[in-house]
Amino acid sequence: MSNYINEFQGRFIGIMQWSDCNALLQKLIEHPNDWYLYDTLNPVPENQVDADELIKKLKAIKVILTNEHQERYCGIVYTNDLENPSFVKIFHPKNIGKSCGSSEYPPIPKWLMSKTKPEDLLAKFGPPNKKSGFYF
Repeated sequence: MSNYINEFQGRFIGIMQWSDCNALLQKLIEHPNDWYLYDTLNPVPENQVDADELIKKLKAIKVILTNEHQERYCGIVYTNDLENPSFVKIFHPKNIGKSCGSSEYPPIPKWLMSKTKPEDLLAKFGPPNKKSGFYF
């Protein structure tokens, strides 16, 4: 199995508090270099995302999470490391499914950020469900 797939299926920390989610997103915004941003409804990126583009996308994702996930808790953002993240999973609020599931075919997040070059998760695990409001 590839490094990317191993990382994707590895141990993640669920971000439950909105303050922790905001802190993680702010950390990513403050350190926007050397990231791949994989929107799983688009082709797998070949190159790392430009820092300015990543900041723009993260701010847009933050708006989506805030406006469309009307819960007291976050629970749809996961990272492999709170202090020094190298892989982040972000589920779209309209396509959560069982995001905490750990089956052979886990739900596919809408956005994946990684320091490792992504591979086609849809070929391995199947596509995420397309629901209204899923795009930005």
